[in-house]
Amino acid sequence: MSDDYVNSKEKPVLKFHPDGHFRILMMSDFHGKPDFNPKLTAGIEALTAYAEPDFVMLGGDQLCGIDAETLHGFLERAMEPVQRRGIPWAHVYGNHDPENRMTKEEMQPVYESFPLCLSEAGPEDVSGVGNYCLTVYSADGTAPAYHLWALDSHSEVRDYVSYFHLPEDTRFILPKHFGGGSVQASPMFDQAVWYYTESKRREAEAGRKIPAVMFMHVPLIEYNLLYRNPEVTGFIGRKREKICAGELNSGLFMACLQRGDVKGIFCGHEHLCDFQGEYCGITMAYDSCVGYDMSAHDDMRGGRIIDLYEDGRFETRHVKLMELLGEDAMRRHDFFEGGDKYYIRDID
Repeated sequence: MSDDYVNSKEKPVLKFHPDGHFRILMMSDFHGKPDFNPKLTAGIEALTAYAEPDFVMLGGDQLCGIDAETLHGFLERAMEPVQRRGIPWAHVYGNHDPENRMTKEEMQPVYESFPLCLSEAGPEDVSGVGNYCLTVYSADGTAPAYHLWALDSHSEVRDYVSYFHLPEDTRFILPKHFGGGSVQASPMFDQAVWYYTESKRREAEAGRKIPAVMFMHVPLIEYNLLYRNPEVTGFIGRKREKICAGELNSGLFMACLQRGDVKGIFCGHEHLCDFQGEYCGITMAYDSCVGYDMSAHDDMRGGRIIDLYEDGRFETRHVKLMELLGEDAMRRHDFFEGGDKYYIRDID
């Protein structure tokens, strides 16, 4: 890796405002390429100007990992609205990010070379790249007030064959499955253990439990419970495709529940879902997508605002680009992508 892509500058510190408020803007699924659609940057500009966030989280599938120079140039152009405003940001990896020529280990220094990027590679003895926890400090800067957990949700379930030294003919997806029968992977057991252990350590260090939100690309299997039980879970938003969660359950949701610190879990991955709901006191939500170089629907592109409060509360809502830009948010002005039928919510 070139010396141009090293983390050598002091990073910004995240703090609550004097009024006890801290805002996160989450955007996912850029699916960038060297000649990416400029509407991506226009959309990021609109969302950033509207939300005025204190921090931006990229929810995976940024792509453009051809080589370090190409990835750096893409991030520099796409994230210009965030960089120009001096807003700290971070990322998690999506299932598609390592599909080009670069591994996640090779991409990580490129991300960290941006002075405003707070992403970390994470512990070397924990599965994946990009398992880390950022601290949002109290308004006076003296104590941790909120934690932002980030986890690598990996790529496909077939990868477990090599990870766990299983026979090549191992069947992970059975005819009668838990969720949608997706081939996606999920955070692994050792990542759940890492979160649980690190959360306990930080509680002991602070002398109190620190409220938190968690980010990853692929949803947990528990997301399926939201649309199947819309009244009970307070389901709001739209579901236009199946939940592509990993069928192997790592126990991460139970770990969050037992620790009692994570208030919300947020993911990208599904371009045609922007819903949210609550299960066992934990909010789970999608942020749809913001990119223009993959399958998407014009009326769903956008991002998710997450408002944290120093007293431990949080609120969240999805923001659609068409609400901010009108027809300019469409890939083509003369054709609504998705068709008229998609104006009607369908949660089945």
